[in-house]
Amino acid sequence: MRRAPVTLALLAVVVAAAFCALAPPGPPAAAAPAAAVAAAGTVRLTSYNICGNMCSRAPYDPARRIAAVAAEADPGGWGADQLFLQEVCEHQHRALLDRLAPLGFAGFHSATLPAGNPAICEGHAYGNAVFVRGPVSATAALDLTVGGEREPITVPCALANLADRPTWSCSVHLYWDDGTLAVPEADRLAAQARRWLGDGFAVVLGGDFNHSPRTATLSRFYRPERGDGADGLFTEADESDPEFFDPVVCPPATTSACRSGETTFGAKKLDYVFLGAPHFRAAAADALPLDTAVSDHNLLRVSATP
Repeated sequence: MRRAPVTLALLAVVVAAAFCALAPPGPPAAAAPAAAVAAAGTVRLTSYNICGNMCSRAPYDPARRIAAVAAEADPGGWGADQLFLQEVCEHQHRALLDRLAPLGFAGFHSATLPAGNPAICEGHAYGNAVFVRGPVSATAALDLTVGGEREPITVPCALANLADRPTWSCSVHLYWDDGTLAVPEADRLAAQARRWLGDGFAVVLGGDFNHSPRTATLSRFYRPERGDGADGLFTEADESDPEFFDPVVCPPATTSACRSGETTFGAKKLDYVFLGAPHFRAAAADALPLDTAVSDHNLLRVSATP
């Protein structure tokens, strides 16, 4: 969902390298339950809209927010290989790098609103971030803005190895309208992802897409066999869980996958992880219980087999 008030448009979208050699970590965060850890041989991913600007006052706890995200990378817990974060203030990004860099992570933050407005992120820039374990060979801030949005829509992407395959990984936050602007934004994102797949890269798109599974916005990513006009090249991590199928559209007894999934924002599923179908299989997802001291979104964990 939208989390920043109206302000000046971002003057430029920067494409920059994102290697990070940073300060020692803070106090260790609590590890995730061992039962939540995916089986060996899989990749582990976390997507989380952390509501880093609007969720800044009590009962929200800024220190707990940083600790909760950093704990996702703890090798004694979930042990995420990559994290996709939305609604991230730039100083939160730096604090997370302080915790994650010693675990081998690099991070890339792209701003949608610039620094300088004290009403936003305490004067820091606001945007989205992606963290990947291992060296980053390239980054890109995709400008998906089509005109008419109340703030620019940019997506940070990093190229790094995931399960020994060069992978473009992007943290997505599409516009929160009725789809008028989000659909062409999704077209731009899907077109770039298609180019990367055509060049032989794996692609992972994680984030808050701000629309429900069966909308036209999401049709740009689901594969055609998922119906409703889908024409994408991706498997959505939660599409195979029959517990969340709409039985009218996808009878569990006869359906292996459905445009559906566990809710992540109130009664809606807005958060997704899409994995390029040529390079990943056996994906699964789980939305954790809402942590009301951190965000108004559920954290989404994903595992998949390369």
